[in-house]
Amino acid sequence: MDVRVKHMVLVEPWGFPERPATGESERPIPVWIKALGAMLSPFNPLAGLRLVGPLGLTLVQTLRPDFKKKFASMFVDNTVSEYIYHLNVQTPSGETAFRNMTVPYSWAKRPMLQRVGSLRPDVPITVVYGSRSSIDGHSGSTVKEMRPGSHKIRGAGHYVYADQPADFNKKVLEVCRQVD
Repeated sequence: MDVRVKHMVLVEPWGFPERPATGESERPIPVWIKALGAMLSPFNPLAGLRLVGPLGLTLVQTLRPDFKKKFASMFVDNTVSEYIYHLNVQTPSGETAFRNMTVPYSWAKRPMLQRVGSLRPDVPITVVYGSRSSIDGHSGSTVKEMRPGSHKIRGAGHYVYADQPADFNKKVLEVCRQVD
């Protein structure tokens, strides 16, 4: 069989861990969050952004000032906020797909950790994740045990490439050199 993928680099991949049993969670989910989630479940997460129209850009800038700060070394204006706004007010095909792949509180319906072992062993996988990420870092360690190639970037959150760009670029270049 012809291999068309030489190497996969997954950066902060979603959908690997299984949803923890209710009793296992560190903090119980407050009732008001469960109620809000139930009321909003028929809607895509960013429907409100589309609903407010042109005011959505101001909403993004107000609710997520961290985007501008995080990319301040590259952009002195509102380029990132504008990008996020325009990206998310389009037809919500990605959002719809995400909603269809999840169970409540954004856990994967079919977690990848259950299936990563069945991926072709001749296609290397590198998982890059931040040590302070909101995405489960334990999955990266588990994948590394199953298939070597997982790398934790110290001091980085979910936006690894922005939080620690030098370390991230170095790791990706290392992987690229191995493939060539």
